[in-house]
Amino acid sequence: MKTLKKFFVAIIVFFSFSIAETTFVRADDFINGVDISILDEMEQSGAVYKINGRQKDPLAILKENGVNYVRLRLWVNPYDENGNSYGAGTNDLNRTIKLAKRAKKTGLKVLLDFHYSDFWVDPGKQNLPKAWKNQSFNQLNNSVYSYTADVLNQMKLKGVYPDMVQIGNELNSGMLWPFGKSWGGDGQEFTRLATFLKTGIRAVKDTQVGNTPIMLHLADGGNKTTFQWWLDEITNQSVDFDIVGISYYPYWHGNLSALSENMDNISERYNKKVVVVETAYANSLDNLDQKTNAFTATEEATGGYKASKDGQYEFLTDLVDKIKDVKNNNGLGFFYWEPLWYNGNVSWATHAGMSYLGVSDITGNEWENQAVFDFSGNALRGIKAFNYSNLTNVVANSSFESDGYTENPSSWNKWSNSQKVGIKTEVYNNTRYKLTFWSDAAFESSIYQKTSNLQSGTYKLSIDTMGDTAIETAHLYIKGYGGVEQKISLNNSSSWKTYTIDNIKITSGQCEVGVYVKAKSNQWLSIDNVRLVRVD
Repeated sequence: MKTLKKFFVAIIVFFSFSIAETTFVRADDFINGVDISILDEMEQSGAVYKINGRQKDPLAILKENGVNYVRLRLWVNPYDENGNSYGAGTNDLNRTIKLAKRAKKTGLKVLLDFHYSDFWVDPGKQNLPKAWKNQSFNQLNNSVYSYTADVLNQMKLKGVYPDMVQIGNELNSGMLWPFGKSWGGDGQEFTRLATFLKTGIRAVKDTQVGNTPIMLHLADGGNKTTFQWWLDEITNQSVDFDIVGISYYPYWHGNLSALSENMDNISERYNKKVVVVETAYANSLDNLDQKTNAFTATEEATGGYKASKDGQYEFLTDLVDKIKDVKNNNGLGFFYWEPLWYNGNVSWATHAGMSYLGVSDITGNEWENQAVFDFSGNALRGIKAFNYSNLTNVVANSSFESDGYTENPSSWNKWSNSQKVGIKTEVYNNTRYKLTFWSDAAFESSIYQKTSNLQSGTYKLSIDTMGDTAIETAHLYIKGYGGVEQKISLNNSSSWKTYTIDNIKITSGQCEVGVYVKAKSNQWLSIDNVRLVRVD
């Protein structure tokens, strides 16, 4: 997680829709994960969790709505010399094992996140554990092995060996500073960092009970340049790992098209699986305590979705679409960061924790408006996003990949007021196809698809577009579904952007979805990934 800002207020969000209370059968191996490291401390502080007004075990609620994996962070010794807790979950080994037992008992897999520190680490700080402070490089390397192996052996003895292991947290700037910094000027930075990583990985392989996938994790998920720089260095050092973990918060790390470009590059350049291992979005702009939230109106404007229960759901489901669309089927899934941290009773850092980090701040929680539960512990619509990966897109040839280059994409109908308008599929990003509207004369045109035999229910329609920012008119529409026509303006940009029409109540068993364009000469619009999914 990014360095925590400040945050708090009291408005309760109510909702009237019913959330599923039956366990879904997993359709594939897509990871629908959550980081629940805060859970034990939250419950000890009095937090309760409810679904449709009924109190229930939060892990059962999550599993029944599609969650299949949990992530648990691990700090070496999150207490000061007087035994005062640093807070934020106080995730020492005992608490991590306790949560792992609970998760496994619920039928959830476990990703273990080694921080190799006593408290938070990220690209801005990678503090040594207190017990390792005065060690040489070789001594530190030995500590990495013995600590990693000891943790994993203890978890194995308790019957909770993790199903996936993450070596280090947000490693852009390295780990175990100063020796493991990824920058510094002597030319040996990545050799030392790679040594630490190889040692941690060797400890996993020496203790594993099966073939345990190993993840390396970086922040700033929309920054392809940073990822390529770091991964080039690490792969040149022959570090053996399986998965690239990505922190991606759209209000900090760029839009979804930037994330997609990065994930595709990781898949093609390194042939690695990718997991968005940290992400979140706000369900409200309200604040429950005196600490300024990490997500405010500024982040809402940057993030591109409303800070609401629907906006949170729309972001997550759009994110799932992007992960499932990663080239070579290397998009493995996502983990939502701390969906259960819905109030300020558990602080991001106690006074002891702030002293350890060398910061001065007020206690509280800056994250509560990004939980998937409201301020009273009621499950919000966002929780349903964990089952979205199992749902079916009813649009045929939705990505225009069925025919290669063509002016007549299968399953789609065309209309135009001009014979000169060009509607055609064309290659982009080397292997993908998109559909483009263009003409050297002014035109009106549309492409549309009629779908029948639809079950009645609530649907979500979305599309990816890019194009001329001055285009006269462009919109996505749906009609003939049993209600009035709905449409959304496609305000185009030079990079791909996702647009959504949500909460469509289809009652007629059919509908027409399409894109209409009115343009001046030489104006253009490209579209891709048209998705109509029943979400209730």
